[in-house]
Formats: sequence, structure tokens, C-alpha cells
Amino acid sequence: MSQMSITFTSQADVLETVVEVLSKHKKDDYYAYERGEYWYIGIGSRSSLVIDSKGQTVTVNNESGQESRSIDGSSIADIAREFTNNLTSGFRIFGQAGFNYAAHILEQKYTPGNWPLLALFVPRIELALHRHTITLKGVDEEVKALYDSIQNSTGIPPFQNAQPIHTEDRVNYIERIENALFDISAGYYKKVIPSRTVEIPHKVNMPATLLSGRRSNNPARSFSLNHAGYRATGFSPELVVSVNNRRITTEPLAGTRSNIGTKEEVEKLREELLDDPKEIVEHVISVREAITELQQLCPRDTVKVEDLMSIRTRGSVQHLGSRVTGILSPEKDMWDAFDVLFPSITASGIPKHAALEAIQRLEDQPRELYSGAIIMIEDSESFEAALVLRTVFQDQNRAWIQAGAGVISQSNPQRELMETHEKLASIAPFVILDVPT
Repeated sequence: MSQMSITFTSQADVLETVVEVLSKHKKDDYYAYERGEYWYIGIGSRSSLVIDSKGQTVTVNNESGQESRSIDGSSIADIAREFTNNLTSGFRIFGQAGFNYAAHILEQKYTPGNWPLLALFVPRIELALHRHTITLKGVDEEVKALYDSIQNSTGIPPFQNAQPIHTEDRVNYIERIENALFDISAGYYKKVIPSRTVEIPHKVNMPATLLSGRRSNNPARSFSLNHAGYRATGFSPELVVSVNNRRITTEPLAGTRSNIGTKEEVEKLREELLDDPKEIVEHVISVREAITELQQLCPRDTVKVEDLMSIRTRGSVQHLGSRVTGILSPEKDMWDAFDVLFPSITASGIPKHAALEAIQRLEDQPRELYSGAIIMIEDSESFEAALVLRTVFQDQNRAWIQAGAGVISQSNPQRELMETHEKLASIAPFVILDVPT
């Protein structure tokens, strides 16, 4: 099959173009990923790798067919390296890593969910959108068809307005926080992030939710995916890790207040966040842990805190955020970096190993992709993973949203419950149900 690339201009709104493309391809596998002023979309599977929820089987699909085999003691990182190193297509690789990926590579006991531990995806068609410029790449007849579809756009398909999703606590989250505080007082760990879920009793229109939510959020990264029967759309507040020409970056966020209200009310909450001892302690120990993790990957003298405890607004909430960087050691690669920094400290806890074990006890069901990562690999020197929070999830059995709060010894259970409400307000009001208009 011959390949082609087309670059052309479009005066349409970029976000609306993304949503229209995804809506027309919602029966295909796809990933959409926003970084800065760019959107990247992959449609249709040229090649994919899926590691099952138990970490026992790897399945590779490509143009030659499908092959499944036992992992047989191989590391997930080595399997991912083999898959990515064998690709010479020149396409970006998109993917996802479930929360239990970390427990698996640490050889902890965990309850498997349904979603894969790791999935990677090479598209048949790739789009890059920047302002008024669109580049399409892929199989020539498919590229031509997509080009014609964009040029002859009929606009975004109609959809119903968002329906209210009630985010009250139905799982006795206060009790989870109290159990975590007991563990902390006993010295089992210093910080943990227990979460709670809110079930959605209907299927979700993911492209419409992307449009609705992105117009009201200012995330670090946005994404929407439909891969192997699993769907998610979210507005990531932070990076787990990026590696670019061996420069490694992680951006922990810890410390939260609402960003809803009048200008004066939001400013008062901002000052409260900057002065709250609990929030400051939670943030500082997260930054210190990020430094320790980067020192496992980088020469110590290259690790730097480039931004400390600045305010990052993320839709309905504002956070304390920092940026920690280093230069990856010559013997390390992107997958080494991912295995050390995943999952984010700010979605698991400190020490990470003990916090992961605690989450398995504190929560009554697997997290699936929540607090996992969305991955984009551009080439052998460019890798990034965005933290999966502020996200709506859907599989064959259920749809839901989820949020957590960081618990340390100074935590107040009622305040932590309120923090989950504040975070859910970044996604709950924007979920569009998949019902006829």
C-alpha cells in the first residue's frame, strides 16, 4: 500500500475539527492528544500491542495478523522496547498504562481489573493540527478520504446538553480517609491518595464530552481514546514524565483549592492555598520524592527544581505545582524513566511502594486507567506520559468518573472529601450522554 502526506489550511476551529473527525470515526480505534497548540490524532490500527490486566499475555496485532503469547517472566518494559524498536513506519505511537502496571512491575499483589496494564497503538492515519494547518499522513486512499471529509465538513454533529451527575459520597470516603490516617499514625507510610468513583448509568458520547469539557478546562494535556473496547476522555492536570533529547521532566501537583467563584473569592482561596501548612507540607514532600526518583535516573548534579510551588489553574481547581528536571544517564532510556516515575507520586503516595499496597486495601475495586497514564512516543528521543485524572471512563460494562485526595498526618477528612468534589467539578458537568438528539 502506498503512503502519502498532505498539508493544507483550514479556517475551522481546531477543537471542533478534532471532535468532528473523532465523531465520524467512533467505530474505529483512535487516540487524540493535545499538547500546547498542537493536536495529534491516530485513527485505525496499523499495529498494536496489548498486555492483559493480569500481566500474563501479550497480544500483537499488525497487518500480518494477530499473535498472542505468554509473557513468561519478561519485563513489560522489555516487551514495549521490542515493539517500539521494531517499528520503522515514521508514525507516532499512542498508548495507555493502567494503574496496576506499577504493582505488577514491583511484584506486588493486586486485584486485576478489565483494562490492559499496557496498550500501545500505531495508527493507519495520523493527523497533526496546529492553528489553521492540518497535516494528514497514511495510506493514500484513506488520507484522500479523510481530506475530502474535512474539506467538505458539515460541522459538529448535534448532541444533547450535559446531564447533571451527582457527585455525593456513596462509598463512605470519610472512612477510607480515617483508615489512611490510622496507617500514617502507625508509620506505614507518609502520604496516600485514596479515591472514590461516581458511576454513570448511561453510555457516554466521548467526542462531545471532549468538546464540552475542553472549552471549560485549561489542562496540561487533553486526550480522548477508543482502543480495544476501552474509552476515555480527560483533561490531565500534570505530566508524569517527559523525555526529550535525554532531558527528563516531571511536574508534581499537590495542594488543591476550588477555582470557582468571583474573582475576589478565587483570589482568597489562592491565598489560603499558599498559606495552608497541610497543603505546603503535602507539596514539599512530593517534590522531595520527585527529586529522589530522578536521582535514580540522572547524574545527581543534573537534577534541578526549575519551578517550585507556583499556582496552576486547572478548570474548576487550582493547585500548587512544581517542575523537576534532570539529564537521563547514558545507560537509561525512556522506559526506565517511566518505570521509576510511574505512577505519579501525586496519585499514589509516599513511599510509593507502601502507598500502592495501601490503595489495594483502601479501595474496593481496581482503578483501571484512573491515575494511570496516556502515552505518546514521537521517536526514540521523545516520550511523554500524561497523568489520567479529570477523566470519564467507559468499557463494555460501565461508565464512571473518579477523584482522590492526598492524605497526610495533618489531613482533615471533611476537607479531603470536599477536595474530591472540587476535582470532580472539572469533569462531571461536561459529560455528554450518548443518546439520540
